[in-house]
Amino acid sequence: MKLFSFILSVVVFFVALYYFIEELPQLHTFNDVIYITLLGILMAICITGVFINSDIFVKKRNSRIILFVSNNFSRKNKKQ
Repeated sequence: MKLFSFILSVVVFFVALYYFIEELPQLHTFNDVIYITLLGILMAICITGVFINSDIFVKKRNSRIILFVSNNFSRKNKKQ
């Protein structure tokens, strides 16, 4: 599921970037400014999705921690 989300974020980012570049020289009305702003917000959301899902490419270390605790109070006394 994380791989699907990662791929989807990358694809949507590049599609939004394409439309952002295509519409940037044609800013004539306030509606165009709103459209470009929404594309910028969509690209920021996609970048966040890529950062969140990029941990699938990092090798996970073995996170087992073995903790040895020695305590003088809990030792059994040997009878002599």
